[in-house]
Amino acid sequence: MLTLLKLIAPLPCICLLACLPAQAQEYQESVILSVSSKTLQWADVYKALPDRPDDPYYHVRVIKRQKGWKPWQFKELAFHMAVTPKALEASRIHEKAKIYSYKDVEIRGAYRRWLDDPSTRSEVPVCDTNILSCVRQLPAR
Repeated sequence: MLTLLKLIAPLPCICLLACLPAQAQEYQESVILSVSSKTLQWADVYKALPDRPDDPYYHVRVIKRQKGWKPWQFKELAFHMAVTPKALEASRIHEKAKIYSYKDVEIRGAYRRWLDDPSTRSEVPVCDTNILSCVRQLPAR
């Protein structure tokens, strides 16, 4: 009886996975923006795949950490910013640094709204130069 249950139990899971609709894929990376003896700044970058003609941008969340802070301490410099490919490359530095992954439910939700509701796009700043320069130009939060 035990052997029979082992064989039958996985079947509902297989059917469930086969019946779910395919999800859109997403490109995600973290890009180091600046490193100093006291601070580290990076951008978590998101892009829906395949590319959409109505969204030529990468979407970023910009984070700053002070050295010596606990792993859960960070400052979010930009919650959601659209960035041109040229601005993303201009922002990237080639230094290595230890970064952390923080909960990204909010940026993913904001990006999904950007994709699904074009009327919300005017609320998101678009950067076409350098991410840190654009962050400095944002209104204070």
